[in-house]
Amino acid sequence: MKFNLREKRLSHLVLQRNVLAGLSASLLTICTIQAACLFFKSEKTIVAPLELEHSFWIEGNRFSPNYLEEMAGYYTHLLLDVTPANILYQGDVLLRAAEPASYGTLKQKLFEESHRLKKENLSLAFSPVEFQVYPDHLMVDVTGDLMSYVADKRVSQNRETYRVTFSSQGSRLFLKGFSLVASDKKEEEFNDQSQD
Repeated sequence: MKFNLREKRLSHLVLQRNVLAGLSASLLTICTIQAACLFFKSEKTIVAPLELEHSFWIEGNRFSPNYLEEMAGYYTHLLLDVTPANILYQGDVLLRAAEPASYGTLKQKLFEESHRLKKENLSLAFSPVEFQVYPDHLMVDVTGDLMSYVADKRVSQNRETYRVTFSSQGSRLFLKGFSLVASDKKEEEFNDQSQD
C-alpha cells in the first residue's frame, strides 16, 4: 500500500514536472520570438506639441499625416511669406532641413527668388486653405492664396497649389522639393514658369 501511494505521488510529481517543463519551454519560445520581433521593429515616438491641435507620431521611416501637414505648412511659410529683407534668413532655416541631394538646387532657387524680390521690391504672403497629404509618397499638396505686395499695396492675388516632397532617413524627415503644381494665373504665365 505504501508502495502504491509512493508510485502515485511519484507519477503525479513527474506529470507536474513535465507540465511545468513544457510551459517553461513555451514561455521561453514566446519570449525569444518577441525579442526577435522587437529587435527588427522601429520605435514609435508620439509627439504632442503645446501649440498644435493634434499629436503626431514617427515610426521608422513612416510619419503620421498630421506631422507631414504641419511640416509642409511650416516650409510653405518659410518659402512664401517673404520680403527682400528676410528671404535669405528664412531660406537658411529651411536649408537646415533640406535633403543633402536637393540642397544645391534649393539654395539656387532661394538666391534666384531673393534677387527677383529685391529687383521688383516685392513681398509675398501665402494663406493656406487646404492640405492634401499623401503619406505613402511623403508628399503634401498645399493650396492657398498667394498675395504679392509692392510697398504696402497689393498688386496681385492668385490661388495656387504647391507640392512639398519629403524624404526620410533614420526616422528623420528631410525636405526634398518644393514646386508649383497649379495656379489660377493666366495659362501662358503658368506654362512659362513651369518650364523653368
